[in-house]
Amino acid sequence: MKDLLVVVDMQEGFRSQALISITSNIKKLLVNFKGEIIFLCFKNKRGSMFENSLKWKKFHDRKDQAIVKELGNVKYKKIFHTGYTVFDKALMGFVKKNEFKKVYLCGVYTDVCIIKAAMDAFDNGIKCRVIHDASNSPHGKNNHRFAVESLGHIIGKGNVVSVKDVIR
Repeated sequence: MKDLLVVVDMQEGFRSQALISITSNIKKLLVNFKGEIIFLCFKNKRGSMFENSLKWKKFHDRKDQAIVKELGNVKYKKIFHTGYTVFDKALMGFVKKNEFKKVYLCGVYTDVCIIKAAMDAFDNGIKCRVIHDASNSPHGKNNHRFAVESLGHIIGKGNVVSVKDVIR
């Protein structure tokens, strides 16, 4: 059994200082992670709740959907998701088929997609760890900090780890 690193929403359309600030730690993970790596990428569907309820029209084109250039030419498997959760049918099928021992999460929007993914993994019986220093939120440092603190309560403090814990 092997581990899986899930890199969430590191895309040009989410470009922000918060995203850029974690790229060096994500690069370290990409080079040193002992297991499989997958990128989860957001794609906005026409007529989605993002459009209809939030009036948010981004992520229809490949420019917004592309992995940020700071991570280089990413050759890893990509799965697109169309909602807040990344643990949709496609990812769940991939995880079950490959019988991963643990799933590690990192990327942007600690307070949205990362926390939602961690809860979905937990609810589906998947051992999940969130890499706090390879995650961040464009909503601000406090939102990131509160999300990390909440994750300690939601999935257990021992399941919130650092890059150094993962690549030893």
